[in-house]
Amino acid sequence: MIYIPSVHAYRYPFAYVAFGGNSTRWWTHFLKKDFYHVALLIGNGFEWLLIDPIAHYTDLILIRRKNAPQILREKGYRLIRTTPTVPGKIKFHLRPFTCVEAVKRFLGITNTKIWTPYQLFLYLKSQKRKIFLDK
Repeated sequence: MIYIPSVHAYRYPFAYVAFGGNSTRWWTHFLKKDFYHVALLIGNGFEWLLIDPIAHYTDLILIRRKNAPQILREKGYRLIRTTPTVPGKIKFHLRPFTCVEAVKRFLGITNTKIWTPYQLFLYLKSQKRKIFLDK
């Protein structure tokens, strides 16, 4: 773990998990409709970092707009507002590194039964996270 003095750094207080995407790969036909992809938007309300884990790379986009969550909703994504946490130490689990696994790691979710975007959606919904279903 990297230590960064708290004077210049802090954890973002909340995040939006964005569910949506298109069925562009053959394996996405096995996923629930409108839950083909998941990305993460973390920020402080004024500056946002969009973390978009794609099959062959992870795209990081800095957005300096107050209404970044609204932009994603207008593009057809369902959003759930949540708070990233730091998990306690757990056993190492060998898992494919998918968009779901990347988002789970950023949020500190260690549930090994979550494999698909829809399962992650249901998990966050069951945790009483704030849901924005403007699709």
